[in-house]
Amino acid sequence: MSRCELLLPALLLLVSVQVNYSLQYDSAESSRYYHPAGAGSEPGSNLRYDAPDDCKYRILPGNEVDLACNLRTVNSEFDNTNFSVIPAEHTAALSILCNEAIMARSKLLPNSFVHLARLKALSLEFCKIAKFSSTVLAGLGDLRNFTLRTHNIAWPELNLEIEADAFGQTRNLEVLDLSTNNIWSLPDHLFCSLSGLRSLNISSNRLQDVNDLGFREKGVKDEVESEGHKTNSSGSVAPPVSCALDLEDLDVSRNHFVLLPAAGFGMLKRLKMLKIHDNEISMVGDKALSGLKELQILDLSSNKLVALPTDLFRDPAQSIQEIYLQNNSISVLSPGLFSKLEQLQALDLSQNQLTSAWVNRDTFAGLIRLVLLNLASNKITKLESEIFSDLYTLQILNLRHNQLEIIAADTFSPMNNLHTLLLSHNKLKYLDAYSLNGLYALSLLSLDNNALTGVHPEAFRNCSSLQDLNLNGNELTQVPLALKDMRLLRTVDLGENSISVIEEPGFRGMNNLYGLRLISNNIENITRKAFKDLPSLQILNVARNKISYIEKGAFEPAVSVQAIRLDGNLLSDIDGLFTSMPNLVWLNISDNKLEHFDYSHIPPHLQWLDLHRNELTELTNRYGLDNQLHLQTLDASFNRLTRVTPATIPNSIEFLFLNDNLIVHVEPHCFTHKTNLTRVDLYANQLTSLDIKALRLQPVPEDKQIPEFYIGGNPFVCDCNIDWLQKINHVTSRQYPTINDIETVYCKLMYNRERSYIPLIEAEPKHFLCSYNTHCFALCHCCEFDACDCEMTCPNNCACYHDNSWSTNIVECSAAGYTDIPNNIPMDTTEVYIDGNNLVELSGHSFIGRKNLRVLYANHSNIEAIYNTTFIGLRRLTILHLENNAIRKLYGHEFSALESLRELYLQGNRIAYIEDHTFAELRKLEVLRLDGNRITSFEVWQLSANPYLVEIALANNLWTCDCGFVNKLRSYLQSNADKIVDANEISCSYNNATSILRDNGTKCTFREGMSSIVHRQEIEDMLPLLLVATCAFVGFFGLIFGIFCYRKELKVWVHSGLCYKSGTFVNEYDKDRLYDAYITYSLQDEHFVSQILTSTLENDIGFRLCLHYRDLNANAYLADTIVEAVESSKRAILVLSKSFLYNEWTRFEFKGAIHEVLKRRRKLIIILYGDLPQRDLDADMRLYLRTNTCIEWDDKKFWQKLRIALPHVKKSNCLNKRSAINIYATAGNDYNTPGRPSTLGPSVASTRLDGPQHHSYATIGPNCPRNCDNYDTVSNCKYNTTQHHQTHHERRTTADFGRKATDGRQHEYAVPSNCLLDTTHETYNTTATSCERIAGETFECTSTSSKFSTSSRGSGSDSGSHSISSAAQHDFQGSHRSPNGCAPNLLSSTTSTTNFSYQHPHPHHHHNGSGRSKPPGPEGVGGGGGKSPSDKHNPGTLGTDSRGGNSFNDRRLPQAMWA
Repeated sequence: MSRCELLLPALLLLVSVQVNYSLQYDSAESSRYYHPAGAGSEPGSNLRYDAPDDCKYRILPGNEVDLACNLRTVNSEFDNTNFSVIPAEHTAALSILCNEAIMARSKLLPNSFVHLARLKALSLEFCKIAKFSSTVLAGLGDLRNFTLRTHNIAWPELNLEIEADAFGQTRNLEVLDLSTNNIWSLPDHLFCSLSGLRSLNISSNRLQDVNDLGFREKGVKDEVESEGHKTNSSGSVAPPVSCALDLEDLDVSRNHFVLLPAAGFGMLKRLKMLKIHDNEISMVGDKALSGLKELQILDLSSNKLVALPTDLFRDPAQSIQEIYLQNNSISVLSPGLFSKLEQLQALDLSQNQLTSAWVNRDTFAGLIRLVLLNLASNKITKLESEIFSDLYTLQILNLRHNQLEIIAADTFSPMNNLHTLLLSHNKLKYLDAYSLNGLYALSLLSLDNNALTGVHPEAFRNCSSLQDLNLNGNELTQVPLALKDMRLLRTVDLGENSISVIEEPGFRGMNNLYGLRLISNNIENITRKAFKDLPSLQILNVARNKISYIEKGAFEPAVSVQAIRLDGNLLSDIDGLFTSMPNLVWLNISDNKLEHFDYSHIPPHLQWLDLHRNELTELTNRYGLDNQLHLQTLDASFNRLTRVTPATIPNSIEFLFLNDNLIVHVEPHCFTHKTNLTRVDLYANQLTSLDIKALRLQPVPEDKQIPEFYIGGNPFVCDCNIDWLQKINHVTSRQYPTINDIETVYCKLMYNRERSYIPLIEAEPKHFLCSYNTHCFALCHCCEFDACDCEMTCPNNCACYHDNSWSTNIVECSAAGYTDIPNNIPMDTTEVYIDGNNLVELSGHSFIGRKNLRVLYANHSNIEAIYNTTFIGLRRLTILHLENNAIRKLYGHEFSALESLRELYLQGNRIAYIEDHTFAELRKLEVLRLDGNRITSFEVWQLSANPYLVEIALANNLWTCDCGFVNKLRSYLQSNADKIVDANEISCSYNNATSILRDNGTKCTFREGMSSIVHRQEIEDMLPLLLVATCAFVGFFGLIFGIFCYRKELKVWVHSGLCYKSGTFVNEYDKDRLYDAYITYSLQDEHFVSQILTSTLENDIGFRLCLHYRDLNANAYLADTIVEAVESSKRAILVLSKSFLYNEWTRFEFKGAIHEVLKRRRKLIIILYGDLPQRDLDADMRLYLRTNTCIEWDDKKFWQKLRIALPHVKKSNCLNKRSAINIYATAGNDYNTPGRPSTLGPSVASTRLDGPQHHSYATIGPNCPRNCDNYDTVSNCKYNTTQHHQTHHERRTTADFGRKATDGRQHEYAVPSNCLLDTTHETYNTTATSCERIAGETFECTSTSSKFSTSSRGSGSDSGSHSISSAAQHDFQGSHRSPNGCAPNLLSSTTSTTNFSYQHPHPHHHHNGSGRSKPPGPEGVGGGGGKSPSDKHNPGTLGTDSRGGNSFNDRRLPQAMWA
């Protein structure tokens, strides 16, 4: 470390802004980082390099330098950073690491590295950078590798913004890492200039749209292309601008993508590895991997996928080698999904929802090079016999955690190369002779945790190479005969079964068996024949059985055994079981019933022995084998050992565990000859004392660590023989161990009235006491006669204690039956306890000569009198307890000799009189307790002469109510309120009545006996009236305050219970608006808005809602879209959440649109959803919250308040139920539901694809009755539907619903249903629609009045028709509404198709449908104006547009129903 680094902490204290890179540095000091022969350096190099402070370097081949610098921040409020001090010559790599704990914004200045022209690699990590400008990398034309990881992801408020041309001057970049930067969006064409880029990492950011990456192929058209791009005047599509790179590795994992659009990476023609795992992807476009013909590795794991389109792998079919799809929700595998993937080597489908219906013989057909197949954690119940017919190269097959019950014969026979088969955690009950046919190369077979009750004797006949077999966790009752003569087996696991006996043939012929596990069975006895055929056995585990008897020599045939587990059995004796096992080094006999153990029971070379949880009372060594044993670890904890002797422990011991026993004594020199000792556990025993020699060791060499002891949890007594233990860790000689848990060691005090136990390290010398009967006090030569004056004897019936220095001498005579003070109390006594006796009085000179007495307890001793000479000579007395006696008077000089007294306790006596100057001479008095006596007129204010008094108690006395006394007493109480602990309880007595002195209404008396009352009698007579007036006043203002506090609840009650029940009060301005409310929200709150909020408002109440992400075009200009949507709605609702603040609210056009809405005086309702950090609310949002209606989601009256805020709607029998599906999660388009309005604003011509368009995901109307079980037309599924459409001045009618198309193919994911919709081709009439029930469960909607206006723009997009669940609720007005309920000025398509369906009242009566597309007719695209005989629809499809495209319901097909 350089001198500058040593001074750095001091400089931080002197300056507020510190420069990390010193402009001056000592080149001689920096040379210490020069490693001429270090890693990466060239031998013989003489390069001299002056590295800045806080930097280190290493020399690379070619005399290039790799420089690494550790900084706090970069150009922040704390630091100024000057990169110009870095030597430009030789610097080829630079790594900058900031302090990750400092949350301060760093900044990269323009041209920061311009002088480092030779730089090839640059890395910045943990520097909290908010903006990356285009001039930061100026001058780095040779830069090849750039890494920027700010880790802003840990600081949500800070996101990284990158300018458009940020990498314009580093066109030679090959590796670019922008991970963990909290990036929300990327500028257009950011990577276009990096033609040489090979690896790109943008993982762990907050990107939401794959198209933002700019890799989408040009000219790709979606099913609804008009929503993807703007069209020009001629109707042609403006193609997106993308850039073609030679990128090979792309990592966009851990972002927030929800959709993979078609050809989203189509420009990356040479991409080999694509990682998109840990996103939120729920939908994948048909051609999502279009153009990736060299892709080798695809990782889509940990997303929300439920299915994949059939043609997903069409382009990379000849190159893809690894596919990872684990941890999704895939329940459907379309036929042919993996077909023709001839190069595929690894396929992971684990942790999904796959069933046997989708895993069949065609699923893996053609995968001729597959090596790894993982199907674990699915719901597979059976395997077809030919399911793996093409997988003859497969080596690893994982089928764990499924629901397999049986394995058909020859299921695995084609897999001649399979070496690992995992079938654990299934429901297999029996393994027959042909289940494993053909597995000649199998080496590992896991059948554990099934329900196997038996195995056919020939089950493993073809598994000639099997080495590891797991059969644990089953229901086997005996060792399977199939194991006989399995000569190559190395390990067999038969644990957790029900085996009770090991019988012939047992393990015959298993000559190479290395490990045998029989744990947790029901074995009771082990005979000599049990393991006689296992010569190579080294590890034997028979723990947790019921073994109570083992025949002697039972383990001797297994001469190679090194480790045996017998724990958790019922053994009571082990004599003669292991002595003849020369190779045994590890033995566990814990948790048995052993009552005796001797070291002769184990072989001399045993190194590890576990004896814990037995019933041992001692460890014996009858034959003195200390020096012959090689035991290193001994665990004898949780037994009944009482003593530890040198013979108890072998000299070779290193780790000794004796905790949780009953040890009361450790003999001296017990560990002296244990030279290898490392750790000893003696905690949780019954040790009360410990001799200093008990822990003495031989001197420990300097190069060896001092042994560690643990002695906590013992009931040590703080006597005078254990004080050494407190200082043992500070002993410098290396002859005592280190007590590692000294902080947890407590000791019991020999005598203390305040506490019983104390931490050993907190104990003072006075706490280490020993008892005595007689002693000679200091400077006294005791004679040998009892009458010798200087020999002190402990009084009868008393206990006496002293410390090592005799500076503490305690005499304990409590409740000893004394009636007078004992005469033979030692003269040097420091504490006397005579409480609980019957002393009656303390006579004069009772304690004469006891000049060292500091504490005296004489309480509860029935003392009635004390005298002036009682405490003569006790000048050192500090604490005096006289409470709870019968003392009546204090005449003034009883305590005059106690000049050091600090605490005096006189409470609970019968004191009626105290001379005023009784305590005047107690200058050091701190505590005085006089409460609970009979004092009447003691001048308490005289206590002001005691300057150190901090605690006074005066309550529960009979203080006089004399006015003069009371006034002075009250004044004293007020001025010393902090000292008097019971000031609120002090009262005076007058005429047998008491009055609290601190009450201003207290009565007092004159000395002449006449009474005066502070409050006059007249005032007392008016008290009832004053009380009533006060109550009325308080009640009135309480009512006003309550109305103010609960004004919102009252408003809800008034609205719901009294008023506003009529729908006549409608704002004329809002009467003609199409929607009741427009809802804007964050895309991440889609579930709450669509499934809870919208579902309740639309389905249960009947509001007409317009949702931002459901009904608006995501590609139109956002501000205009929001404003027009609000203008078409009576109210505007904003769902304010943390996600909304961090996403939508950060967009300028979004905030501008909200501001424009409020400027037009539109009513805004704000729903507060979730926790909202106040610091994240900007000034605009705070203003909106103050000036608009706010309703919290957690409010119990949320729905009532919301209905009041929304316009009133009249309940109708036909509710308009809209779909709540996110527009981004649709099948027909990357962004929009086919039935969704295509744009916002004036209509523009849509550009359609010619020919039929086959969607990857079928949709279905949910309103079919339960009896739809075939493709025939069902009468009660008919609906009257009208359609009005006009294109190029020609009127066309839609095809008949409910018939199959003669041309075109059925979609592979569609589920057929016979819920057909028949249409009658009639035009709309009138603006009012009535719904009538027909055919039992069908509504027929007829129209009256004027025809539906052709000026109303059509619904949806070019391929969309809309389904309205339940009967149609809304009035259809030709000038205001389109059939799907969207505003006419919000729709732009030229097709108008309306479908009505009735939703069965039972929620489970939903059926599926499938859609077919119709090829173009001869009269033009879409079939012209006439109705062709083949112009029909498949059941479940609700309509097609005029150009033959499929139209789908607004609801997606539930994934679990795809069949």
